[in-house]
Amino acid sequence: MATRTIEQEIDVAATPEQAWDVLTGDLTYRKWTAEFAEGSYARTDWREGSTVRFLGPDGTGLVGRVVTSRRPELLDVEYTGVVGGGVDDVESEQARLWAGTHETYRLTDVSGATHVAISAPMEDAYYDDMVQAWVRALATVKELAEAR
Repeated sequence: MATRTIEQEIDVAATPEQAWDVLTGDLTYRKWTAEFAEGSYARTDWREGSTVRFLGPDGTGLVGRVVTSRRPELLDVEYTGVVGGGVDDVESEQARLWAGTHETYRLTDVSGATHVAISAPMEDAYYDDMVQAWVRALATVKELAEAR
């Protein structure tokens, strides 16, 4: 599997703290990640060094660790493998292909608004569809943050 990096950004008429809370809050996270798969969720406390599992409704997904968590400006997660059958897999070929890739969120205060920039790995086969999913997901982040 070859991966490419998706890079997307959006300006949000909300504070970086409000945007951060939407990105990481359990209920709002579930809303904006529904653009990737309805029922998606994350299991983590978002603290540096913590494990994070990005899961779909069937309990499968990706596992990693929070490398950097500086609220409200930077969140960097390094993938370490995949999750399947309720078990973290860091040894299989599929797991090794994700290992070492990063999903990063940068929030910058721009005159009282927030510039949100994401960077995320994606398998080539799903790249184009996932770029569009990220566009929709960030639009949902914007809507949720601006409603706060």
